[in-house]
Parts: sequence; structure tokens; C-alpha cells
Amino acid sequence: MTAKGRHFGRPDVLQRHFSGPIRFSGSDWQWWLANDDVAHDAAERMDRHMRGLDTDTVTTLRERKGRSIFRIQANQGDFFAKEIALKPARKCFGAFFGVQNRLFGYDHGSAEVDNTLALNDRTHQGHDVLCLGERLRGGLPTRQLLIQPWLEGWINLGEAFQAADEHGRRSLLYRMEALLKAMHDARICHLDINNGNLMVSTRDAKAPLRAIDCAKMETRVTQPAVSTALQIGKMLRELYGRDEADLAKRYAQARAMQRRIAGAEGDNEATDTLLALSLRYRLSKSLSRRRLVTAPVVNIDGPALEKRVRASKKNADVPAIVWAQAHPAMADEIPAYSGH
Repeated sequence: MTAKGRHFGRPDVLQRHFSGPIRFSGSDWQWWLANDDVAHDAAERMDRHMRGLDTDTVTTLRERKGRSIFRIQANQGDFFAKEIALKPARKCFGAFFGVQNRLFGYDHGSAEVDNTLALNDRTHQGHDVLCLGERLRGGLPTRQLLIQPWLEGWINLGEAFQAADEHGRRSLLYRMEALLKAMHDARICHLDINNGNLMVSTRDAKAPLRAIDCAKMETRVTQPAVSTALQIGKMLRELYGRDEADLAKRYAQARAMQRRIAGAEGDNEATDTLLALSLRYRLSKSLSRRRLVTAPVVNIDGPALEKRVRASKKNADVPAIVWAQAHPAMADEIPAYSGH
């Protein structure tokens, strides 16, 4: 037996893409479901697990920073589930109304559903969402639970890159560039892009990469070239590390990739600066990338920005960039990946 939950006032994305909310008998969770039996089965299995009634088909894979990751086993195919604790309390309001801002938070479950569906709709390189569960207190969600199909036969880009030979790495870089191009054209910035959040098929060597974990994503980018530079630099640093001896080669590789993705208009002093900084430094704690990619105008002082970034303990031991008239002074070498 199921019963209807509250529908009025909830995020538009939930009302447009899902039915519900429904409650299973005896449960304090409510569920928004895609219109198919698979979503209903996934939600019911997870709901029983959360009540301690099903400990055999649901496996806890990881618990970290207020998030728990599960694998749900089912006859028609497994599911991925992520439970999100809504802390601080203001995120409960963000999740209830589907608002994404500094006050109510960006990384609640309602935001992740909205961003995931937007990415998939605009690029076809995201992932489906089957359902969203919510545990309420005083009418507000305090925990949310996202369920998606399990990506059977997929591994993350970091694992694939480490295992690949030179030819395989070129293929992975080509497909990563295609994904970044799709994000650029769709005016989307992932904001948590890393080796673990890009997925690679082990069954189809030509399958496009998929981006996951979209809770922090910005889908209203006004500076797509800036967004692209930040993502290129971050991913090349993730894949190759921060070896000083390779920096000039990586910088040339990054600039070539930037030109192919963003064109002549997206190849300028600002993007060169951001490529150099993101190749060398971790920027997330020192720079509001969201503010940068949604700004009406971008004006970047490279040396000043580097000084701020180097104040972080994670960046203090990295050699400083040599600047020539506020431009990174690194020679353009032939990039390791120079074309498709």
C-alpha cells in the first residue's frame, strides 16, 4: 500500500519529471518516482533497507562527509543509491523549494536531481535518475536519497587512464575533450570534476564518457571559455599530476585543447592564466569558480590571484609561476595530445 505525500510548493523539476510523492506503508520516507515499475521497485527496496527490513539486497559501499553510498541488487539490474544528510538546517529549505544559492546551499538532493537531468538533457552524457526519497521532519526534508541505474561495466576515468597504454590514453583524452566540448556548448560547469566523477565504459571503447555526481554543478554559465579552462586544467592535473618538469608540455596541451573546444574567442589572456593556475594549483578553497563562470565580465590579475592561491597549505610547496607582463611565461611545446 502507498499513500500520497505533499506535492504543493515542491521543486518544479520533481513535479515535471516524477510522480508522487508516495509513501510505503509504515515508512517515514516519501518518494518521487519516474513513471515505471523499475523506479518503484528500487524505491521500495531502499525504503525497506532504511527501516531495517531488508539487509540482504542493499550493500553500503561508503560513508563520508554526510553521504552514504549503496548498491541495491535486483533481478532486473542493480541500482546506485546516495543518501544525503541536509546540514546545516538551511539546506532543508533549499531542498524543499529546489533553490540553489549561497544561503540555502548548492549540494542538496533536489539540486543534484535538477543538475543531473539538465546535464543529460543538454549533452546526453549524464545519467538517468529513477527516484528521489526524502525523510521529513516538520514538513521539511532532513535527508534525501537519490537512486540511479547501476553503471555496470563502467569504471572511473582515473582507473581507466592508469590501466591504458599510449593509444588507450589518447582515446580517453579525445573522449574527455568531447565531454568538455559538450559542457562548453551547453554552458555547464561541473564544479566538482575529477577522475572519479567521469565514467568510462569497459565494454565499448568508443562510448562517450559520462559525468556523475552533479550536486555542485552550475547550469547557467555566462563565461563558457573560462569554465572550459578551469575544467581542462583541473583534469590534466588530475591525470598527470603536478610534475614541474612536465608543466610546459601540459600547458601547451591544455592551450591546444582550449582552442579546439572554445575557438578563437575562448583563447585569451584570461583563459591562459586560468589554465596555468589550474594545472599547477588546487583552486577550490581559494577561488569562487562559480562566481567566476557566472560573472558578466571577467578580469583576472594572474600574479595577484596566484598569491592568494599560494596562501593555501595545499599549494604552498608548489613552485611559483614565472610571469611575463601578467602572462604565464611557459614555452609552447608540442602537446602529447595534438589532435583527434
